[in-house]
Amino acid sequence: MTIGVLADTHLPHRMDRLPEAVFRIFQGVDLILHAGDVDRIERLHDLATLAPLHAVRGNLHFADLSNGGRDLPLDLQLTIAGRSVVVNHGGWPHFRAQASDWVVQVFLRLSSSRLNQRIAGRLAHLYPQADVIIFGHSHRAYRAWHNRTLIFNPGAVCPTRRQVPSVGKLYLGPHTIETEVIPLAGGG
Repeated sequence: MTIGVLADTHLPHRMDRLPEAVFRIFQGVDLILHAGDVDRIERLHDLATLAPLHAVRGNLHFADLSNGGRDLPLDLQLTIAGRSVVVNHGGWPHFRAQASDWVVQVFLRLSSSRLNQRIAGRLAHLYPQADVIIFGHSHRAYRAWHNRTLIFNPGAVCPTRRQVPSVGKLYLGPHTIETEVIPLAGGG
């Protein structure tokens, strides 16, 4: 199976619409997974015409700063092609953990790559049974194996300082789990 993976679209707060490149890249995928910070879920309806679309709540939705994610689940635990796949924006079981990430990132100037490692470790602990964990939040792509679990962040679709917007693909086969990060150079 080929799965389109995206996160941090922040529609319409950071972009008016998805870049056309996202539609081209996801043409022919079997499923699309959005790892949070959608902002207004109705802005993804056009994307859902390509393949079934599932999304999770992002960190902005915890404080209801964005009304598009309040009804989204905190995580998705799916079985896809015989594999356990989890989608979670950042692995905060409660507000205190989310706030601690913010404090560490802002005041201690934690880089987005170190933030990815922090989130990946938390998610690996929360979902030890998963074959694949997909997350967002840092706006920076990440891919690493944590024991037997592949943890993947496709990066952010929305513009982010010093980062090229990107999406990802997840390939699940009987004997393989592979990912690809695809830059959205020029925004579409």
